[in-house]
Amino acid sequence: MQGINAQTRAEVEIRENPKLATGKYMAYEAPSIPLTPVPEGYVPCYISTYARHGSRYLTGKDKYEPALTIMEEAEKNNGLTNDGKKTLKILRQLAEVAENRYGELTPKGARQHQGLARRMFENYPEIFTDGAHIDARSTYKTRAFLSMAAACVELKGLNPKLNITTDASQHDEYFIKYKNPIYSDSCQHNADSVFAEAEKRFVHPGRIMEVLFKPEYISKVKNPGKLECDLFEYHGISQSSDNMPDLSFLFNEKELFDLWQLNNFEWYYEQGPSPLSGGKMPNLARNLLRNIVEAADTALVSKKPCATLRFGHDTNLAPLVALMNIDGFNHSTANWDSIPQYYQTYRMIPMCGNLQLIFFRKKDSKDILVKPLLNEREIHLTGIKTDCFPFYHWKDLRKTWIELTEKIYLPELPEDYETD
Repeated sequence: MQGINAQTRAEVEIRENPKLATGKYMAYEAPSIPLTPVPEGYVPCYISTYARHGSRYLTGKDKYEPALTIMEEAEKNNGLTNDGKKTLKILRQLAEVAENRYGELTPKGARQHQGLARRMFENYPEIFTDGAHIDARSTYKTRAFLSMAAACVELKGLNPKLNITTDASQHDEYFIKYKNPIYSDSCQHNADSVFAEAEKRFVHPGRIMEVLFKPEYISKVKNPGKLECDLFEYHGISQSSDNMPDLSFLFNEKELFDLWQLNNFEWYYEQGPSPLSGGKMPNLARNLLRNIVEAADTALVSKKPCATLRFGHDTNLAPLVALMNIDGFNHSTANWDSIPQYYQTYRMIPMCGNLQLIFFRKKDSKDILVKPLLNEREIHLTGIKTDCFPFYHWKDLRKTWIELTEKIYLPELPEDYETD
């Protein structure tokens, strides 16, 4: 639950665990916090999930080249300090391991989903019984498909008698990887000025340039702010590969927190409830939330244990978390300093970030309970009352979510609209 000192908490948490500053690039780690026992008489019967793909490489060669070009040019001209040389060596390692694998799942990313699937199996064995139908769907992006494959192979190994079906196609794009540029553009018409203000607030590359380059060479570096941001991105993505050195030696505490705030604000503006983008970007998760309700209706009618597993992307998980108002993530504020109080990327969308809804039945009772988990941690669904936290009554969730999705209007996309 978000607290009044959450901004201070975010600073403290990042100071104590600097990996949190990498936000969406943070490699997933399973929590060790114990879960609340199920109320007496209730048994798990259905699980519904949406999970981001696991750790990956950066999405294109153009993500690696700009900083490499600057650093290699400085190397040729004897402009690098010792830390600059160390940085260049790491950049080359990162670029080499990603070559011809841009945007793809790393071995670590596959293991993240294997572990997540195994823990679901161990925590809710009543669901993963012989013959239980596991409906697994992913986007058509390789990293999401391979995340699904890793999870399904793990589950099949744990119980070969599971009935697992998989699908990865544009057919499900309307909910599993939904985008609406018409809607987004109408909400983000002021993006250029907003991002310029964000960079002014949070990007201060002067000290890092002095760490990387010799004094006489610093003036030759074009766009040092972008270089600082690129290096921070490489620092984050280094977590995706095994035994890869990072760039933590470059950034002090303030720079880590500022660069995290920059990225955190971008997500708040583009996918969250920022008033600067109309406070309406979470509405893009309408179809996904409706699919969650409809799939649950079908599963619960069958009265057989089953699961619906969805594998997608941070750009769908983030608005879903906000639309559901998990732990107050849908709080809208125009105060730049208050944003970290309500919205933290590292809590929402690390690599392999996931939302789980576990459903429980009780014999001779029509009442169905649901426990929501975000990244395997118990959460509050802000605004929805419950007398049995961290469990909620399905009838209350269903009613709230249907009413919510029915109120949301999204413009129709043209028939010739092509996805990426």
